[in-house]
Amino acid sequence: MADSGRIFLGLASIVVGAVGYRFSYHLSRFSEQLDSVGSTTPWDEVEPAGWKVLLTQIGFVFLGVFGLFWVLSGLL
Repeated sequence: MADSGRIFLGLASIVVGAVGYRFSYHLSRFSEQLDSVGSTTPWDEVEPAGWKVLLTQIGFVFLGVFGLFWVLSGLL
């Protein structure tokens, strides 16, 4: 029988993973802007490093795949 809690949590993880992957640059930039508080560099000049954006994308892909497995385990 299907476990609705697992399916819902899995679908939520898939959605958050997809949205996070799509906006990974903006999320990384916001993180860098928070890190620049107290620095002499203005917020609008802060850019994230490529590795940080890639790491953010990998994390959100992992979350989406985890959500997919969670949905499948809820269906079986």
